[in-house]
Amino acid sequence: MPATTISNTRDLVVQLLGELLFVERRLADTVLSDLVRDVQDDELRELLRRHRDETKGHVDRVEQAFRRLGVASTSNLSRSFESAVAEHSDVSATIVEPRLADIFHAQAALKVEHWEMAAYRMLLPLVRREVGELLRLTFAEEGEAAKLLVRALDRLGGAERER
Repeated sequence: MPATTISNTRDLVVQLLGELLFVERRLADTVLSDLVRDVQDDELRELLRRHRDETKGHVDRVEQAFRRLGVASTSNLSRSFESAVAEHSDVSATIVEPRLADIFHAQAALKVEHWEMAAYRMLLPLVRREVGELLRLTFAEEGEAAKLLVRALDRLGGAERER
């Protein structure tokens, strides 16, 4: 819950950018590194590693967006994201077959990509063009990551069906 009242578009943009900053930082700092460590499939591991590195740039862009708005960067807890991370941790600990675990990890990553895409997309019509340009770049990269995760899921799931 925000500490202040949201009474205009700028307040909402700052709140949502703060949530994105929280999520992008968590992904870049720990969540994607944990997935890279846990994944057994080489292609999926490399995809997640590349996206982790790319996500560090997303953090920079969100921080730039704050600066362009003339607002100090604020990281706002995303309870939905933290809940998803906790749920992933709980369920993944129960999966004993590595390929199934990789499928589960990939779908968890895809869920986050969709959340991020929705958050960035919602902000685009609310911000000035120079801020939107930053967010559009990240939105496109999140979309590409989502496509690659879908391909990985198809490949991993296809291999599982063949068993």
